[in-house]
Amino acid sequence: MKKEKSKAYKKQSENAKESIKNYDQFSMSENRNTNLHNREFNSNASYYEEICSTKWKDLRDKNYKDYRNLWHEIPKLKKTLDFPLHLDIETTNVCNLLCPMCPRTVLLADESFGELGYLTKEEYKDIIDQAVEHNCKSIKLNYLGEPLAHKEIIWQVKYAKEKGILDVMFNSNASLLTKEKSKELLEAGLDNLFISFDAVDPHEFSIQRKGTTVGKVIDNVFNFILLRNEIRPSCQVRLSMVMYKDEKWQRQFDALKIIWANHVDALGWGYYIDRDIKNSIYFSEVKGYHCAQPFQRMFLKYNGNVTICCIDDKDETIVGNWREEKLKDIWHNEKYKEIRRLHGTGNYYKMEMCKKCYMPHS
Repeated sequence: MKKEKSKAYKKQSENAKESIKNYDQFSMSENRNTNLHNREFNSNASYYEEICSTKWKDLRDKNYKDYRNLWHEIPKLKKTLDFPLHLDIETTNVCNLLCPMCPRTVLLADESFGELGYLTKEEYKDIIDQAVEHNCKSIKLNYLGEPLAHKEIIWQVKYAKEKGILDVMFNSNASLLTKEKSKELLEAGLDNLFISFDAVDPHEFSIQRKGTTVGKVIDNVFNFILLRNEIRPSCQVRLSMVMYKDEKWQRQFDALKIIWANHVDALGWGYYIDRDIKNSIYFSEVKGYHCAQPFQRMFLKYNGNVTICCIDDKDETIVGNWREEKLKDIWHNEKYKEIRRLHGTGNYYKMEMCKKCYMPHS
């Protein structure tokens, strides 16, 4: 088994090198030294979105709405809860695509990505059981992998919902989102599906989403929406794309709105920031900024590492190991406390990883 993984890894690394070749032409790195931070606190500073419909939200109960109020208020007040509101669980670090803007592809090309694999049922159950025991409200079933690549994805959604998790979600490239899988996910209780849809033009899409086609993804997404409307209209669907400095990408987003605005609940975007593996490139400090994520959520990676932030794809700030420690103990350990203290006192820039984060400028 180990030999097979090693072969697959080598092949993915070779393909990743080809995928990212010359990709820096799209970089937003010129914006690294701007200081245009919006001073109003934003608990979702990692992305922007345009709301198309709130019908799904009207179908959610009071428990969900109370949880979302906490999501915004807790980091704003810099409070530490007994347990994180949300867990990001990397159920697999395997992906069927090699998108050039993705940190996974960049790490594979550099041959610095970890061993490929999948969480076992026992590992997943243990994480969910701990989360439920400590009143965790929400989970997202991915980090750098494609959650639909895990053969147990339907069971994972169903188990979490049956145990009492309020909000179950994941990000997906949707290329594996068959009609059958869509139906099963909705019946299992999926609450949010966030789909990466990075171009409307077929040629640009084939570059951005290396390994699939725009036609296939359009069909899969539209079929999911039709089934969502019938089976589980409370499930939120959001499409998002990566934005670049060239004006053509604004036109791509405008086209995305024309196609999908009447069908999805939100359309989002985030700016591409070049991933420099070899060098540490810093953003300028934004006085008064603090990040929401150390107060809201915890990231559990397939390799066992626990980190504090969606930006930490290279495991620069490891606060524990979920395979060796209880999640509550990690949340309250000295490393985590110090990170929250630094952010809570306006000293985020004293953290090496946080100097390389674009979110203060978003």
